[in-house]
Amino acid sequence: MSYRNFQDTSGHRWEVRPRSRREWDMEPLPGNPQTRRTVSPPLYAGDDPFELSEQELQRILDSGREAGFANPRAPWEKGEEPPDKKPPTSLFTD
Repeated sequence: MSYRNFQDTSGHRWEVRPRSRREWDMEPLPGNPQTRRTVSPPLYAGDDPFELSEQELQRILDSGREAGFANPRAPWEKGEEPPDKKPPTSLFTD
């Protein structure tokens, strides 16, 4: 399978790799100091980035987020109080 390559407005080269109809990865090619980004393609593109112009790919790249891991730390580790745990409510009454 071949992937779509394009050059952004900064002159950096990217490779578009569809993961699904709703998510693509944009991988920086050698010489591009940027990090990989996960983007949501337009619905009309389906899973084929070859249908899009470089201007459309640039707009999608700009709206993407850097790929990586979410911060696994709980908010109360930053000094906030942990939420009160309540027992689950039952749909049935005794």
